[in-house]
Amino acid sequence: MRLGALACYLDPSDLGSYLQDSAVASALWQQLSQCISKGFVSAGGRLSSWLIPAVQTLNVSSMAPPELSALSGLLPQLGASFLLSLPSDQLLEVLSQPGLHTYSPAQAFKMLSKISKDTNLTMEKLCRLKPLHSGLSPAVLRDLQWAEISEAVHCQCWRTLLTELKPGHRAMLYNAMQEALHRDTKNTTLQLNCLLPFVPLRELMQTMSAEIISRSIGVYRDTDWSPHQAQFLFSKIHEFLNITSKSVRDLGHIAGGMSCDFLKLWTNDTDFVELLQFVSELPGGIRPALRKCIIEELRRQPKLDLSILSSAFSATLPVTMTERLSNASLRAILDHVQAQFADFLRLPHYKQTNLAEKALTELGSSLSEGQIDGIALDILGPLLPFLDGDILALVDRRAVALRLEEMKNFCLPKEALRDISALLTQKDLFGEPSKWQIGDVEHLGRLVFALSTKQINSIPLSVLNKDTVEQVLVGQRRWEDSIIGGVCITQCIDQHRQRQQTQSLIRGIVKARSRRAKMPVPSCADIRGTYPSAWTSTQLSRMSQEELKQCVEVFGQDSSLSSEQRRSLWVKLRQLLSPVRELSEDQVLELGSLVTAMREKDLQDTNLSNPGVLAHLGTLTDWSPKKMRAVILNVLRKRKLKVEQLTVVDLAAFGHLICGLHPSEIKKLSPYNLSMAVVFLRETSLPCTEQQMEALTSCFSRPQAFGPVSTWGPEVFTEIGTLAEEMTALGWIGTIKSIPEGTGSERACQTWCCQPCYKNKWGESPPKLSP
Repeated sequence: MRLGALACYLDPSDLGSYLQDSAVASALWQQLSQCISKGFVSAGGRLSSWLIPAVQTLNVSSMAPPELSALSGLLPQLGASFLLSLPSDQLLEVLSQPGLHTYSPAQAFKMLSKISKDTNLTMEKLCRLKPLHSGLSPAVLRDLQWAEISEAVHCQCWRTLLTELKPGHRAMLYNAMQEALHRDTKNTTLQLNCLLPFVPLRELMQTMSAEIISRSIGVYRDTDWSPHQAQFLFSKIHEFLNITSKSVRDLGHIAGGMSCDFLKLWTNDTDFVELLQFVSELPGGIRPALRKCIIEELRRQPKLDLSILSSAFSATLPVTMTERLSNASLRAILDHVQAQFADFLRLPHYKQTNLAEKALTELGSSLSEGQIDGIALDILGPLLPFLDGDILALVDRRAVALRLEEMKNFCLPKEALRDISALLTQKDLFGEPSKWQIGDVEHLGRLVFALSTKQINSIPLSVLNKDTVEQVLVGQRRWEDSIIGGVCITQCIDQHRQRQQTQSLIRGIVKARSRRAKMPVPSCADIRGTYPSAWTSTQLSRMSQEELKQCVEVFGQDSSLSSEQRRSLWVKLRQLLSPVRELSEDQVLELGSLVTAMREKDLQDTNLSNPGVLAHLGTLTDWSPKKMRAVILNVLRKRKLKVEQLTVVDLAAFGHLICGLHPSEIKKLSPYNLSMAVVFLRETSLPCTEQQMEALTSCFSRPQAFGPVSTWGPEVFTEIGTLAEEMTALGWIGTIKSIPEGTGSERACQTWCCQPCYKNKWGESPPKLSP
């Protein structure tokens, strides 16, 4: 192949015929696979529709290691069937290589099940199989060998798994670890310390007394406790010991659980400043209520030296307080912001703008003749889009042109889009979008989304061809998958506007070019080059069965499909997959969100009882009440269970599906199991009715769970998280009114459940805008 890396940039449709030519196919697919592995081309894009059929004809078991290695980026797209012909030991070796792409739940489930059955899968080996973690199931964990459970090296792996997996999988893994610990009682201290941050609050309440905590404080002080655990432990110790403003520092991480009342005890103490410094420097950040409390005290005592606060805490101070900070403190804040930019993106926009302008002020003499030059841009970095519009107008266009690649990684907040768009469309940069060429769009990449919908609509359709549009969309998806992109999307971007812009960008591909032209029917390559929800339900229903079959997993992974689109797809797919009752577990996982479009009878006939499957289905958000009910009945019938027999793992795996239980059934759930499962469900927004939420409240309020609401400490409300807010709005209103005013639980509930009642989570109101 003389083209070398240039082959990465050819139109995929032009490569199709060459991949069918035996004389060049081998060299070409190896080169194109390298393009994917190196990130030059998207593994799931249009190219894969031609590349996958060419590679699937190969005999993987006869391939040399270098050839197999060249396919690493493409392997997840080839499907589990391509690799399953390998012996399990070799399969384990291939999938344990560092840096591999993650496999879909369906493929991961299939391959992990095979490896587990055919080899002695140890915890050490499972940790290395990171691409397959989404395929965990009770059967895999049951067969797992735990001989090396006491080795410290696995702590990081456990922490990652118990943090990143879906709620149901986290519950499965935690349960399996506990069972393994009970079997192997020697040297469990290390393992327990490693797992302590993940212990449900109910279990802590059951096992941790003030004496036990005090006896082991040397170990517990350095444990990364979650906020609700720290609150519980601090209150327990406070009951047992007289904690002073000095001795509180001996508690280490547990001190993060101190209450506002405790902090206020020491406001007039000579050591109060040192106490504030200690609290502000605690790792893991400060929970919102304690942050609010500290800011209130700083307001009451304006003479306190703010320089003692950590730069992470100082970055969240009210704007008026930042005016009191020294230049050294400001520089430390700006250094922190640059190093931990995701934290900056979680601040209110007016604080972001204030800090960006402080950074600009810090440049001082670097600003020459009222212009923001290249040196200033390099120092500002990702803070640039957070500057006021008048300041953005001073940016040197030539300097911007040289830094477009860096800017593609920036978060562009919705407030700045008009100004960024005005900057990019200046005559000495890209000019009017209506006059753009293909190279302009390719050069801008995802920065095209800074334009208004009207501006994107003015880009000539001849410029927005399939290849160019795919490049822009791939760049956007990669950015969204980054840490900064993920936070920016949820905190700073108008997602409705983003969808409108994307639809404008792809209009020439998904819509008829003229009134007389027929509406295009997508191929699987077209779906991969755009995204499934870009096409109408009518267009999707007209796809050929062969094209549809190639793209099942692509459809299943698009959570933005409407119920009508999913229904159209399922009607077609049902013809391919009948009889539905014979669907395998990996086929159900392959369908992804399309499962929510299945008829109730289909849901009752299909085997959905495996918790490894339910862990995925329970995270889907498009269930109707009747369909949730059908899944619940399916599970209970297939596993011959009564509602009261549902375990912690079952409840955590159900997720949203828990709302398929009738209120009378929810009241029959094991209160203890529900209280143990809630830590895995705390971020789940349940689509339950008021009656169902009241039934959940009743269950949580039993002695085997957390007891009457009036006796709850703030740690219970913190652990329940999102569920607490929903229950407050529905099921707990009457109960809360009965709590005597001024009790700890009433204050806790106001602080942790009724957060919107306060000005905001930063303990302040946004500054008033001038008319």
